[in-house]
Amino acid sequence: MATEYLLVHVNREGHERSHPFLSENELSDGDLVRTDGRDWLVDAVEGERVRLEPARYRLVLRHPDGRSEAGAFRRYRPDAPRLGHTFSTVVDGAAVSWQVADERLQRDEHGKPYLELTAERDYGEAEGATGLPEHELEHALARDEREDAVAALSRAEAAGQLVELVALEPGEAPDWDEAGRYIDALVFDEIGDDLFALCGVDTRNDPEETWLETVKSRLRDDLGSYRADVEGDHDQIEEWSFRDGRIFASTGSFDDQSSPLSGHGWLSRLVDAGPLYAAGFSRVRRAQLLVD
Repeated sequence: MATEYLLVHVNREGHERSHPFLSENELSDGDLVRTDGRDWLVDAVEGERVRLEPARYRLVLRHPDGRSEAGAFRRYRPDAPRLGHTFSTVVDGAAVSWQVADERLQRDEHGKPYLELTAERDYGEAEGATGLPEHELEHALARDEREDAVAALSRAEAAGQLVELVALEPGEAPDWDEAGRYIDALVFDEIGDDLFALCGVDTRNDPEETWLETVKSRLRDDLGSYRADVEGDHDQIEEWSFRDGRIFASTGSFDDQSSPLSGHGWLSRLVDAGPLYAAGFSRVRRAQLLVD
């Protein structure tokens, strides 16, 4: 039997939202809930009232010798790892296999919740697997001793910031024109509530007929700013080489994701809306980035 809750959270526009929610399962601290077009983490359950915070996670590698290696905070997306998820990293130039063995709610130094996913070696590579699972680039980079990447991720981790990472395959150049055409072809039904807010739409006060063009205008500006930065001085977008490909990274806060002046905002919105995929970029946990 479904249970009715009252979900309470603060949206991108700074307004507290509350609305009823029917759940097939009883909610508890650390559960994930999707509402208002985005993913939220249950911060506290107070009877029928459920307080939500933006969903994010951090992956921790627990090495066989007892060492732990924590990655940067990532915002939760549908393709984020969960309990039982398998992936690979690069250790001493070779791919090794891991599995997420533990998932629990943790809090940062400010008391904000996040999911901590602890992975352990599952030695899939020793079993002669021909197709190792996708790999976690932030750890692969760290083990491969790429100092600039390690420094960027370490700074983000220390500051409690979020990280967004995209990649271009070896020899591939961005198709900026295709990204622009993708933006032009967007339709209203393809845009979730969260993306409207990220792009500066005030859904309470702006006429609905203006929302789509506001989003497209913001995304065009984002694409222009992102392109200028990655082809210029990299003031806001980090870049480094990995396995003959190119990796691009932004770091920032939850609020930065809606800022028109933040590189983290540009990259977050362009990933959420999709034009970067049309340009040839991909998220970094891809099998083609594995070491040969």
